[in-house]
Amino acid sequence: MTPTTSCEGIVELTGQSVTRRRIRFVPHSNNGDQWQRIAEVWADQEWRFVGQDTVSDVDHWTRPVQTP
Repeated sequence: MTPTTSCEGIVELTGQSVTRRRIRFVPHSNNGDQWQRIAEVWADQEWRFVGQDTVSDVDHWTRPVQTP
């Protein structure tokens, strides 16, 4: 991978319903400022498409847990 390699961001989670879900942020091929947000669920041993839309201004960060 090089500094110019286009990468997608992925968040996977399992909620109280015990259904594994993921959200992918894929760079839009036409515009570097927009992303495709793709929602999927894990079913029958594969990821199944749920929905998608175009979003902009995606930020990602982590921080220490803040306690009251």
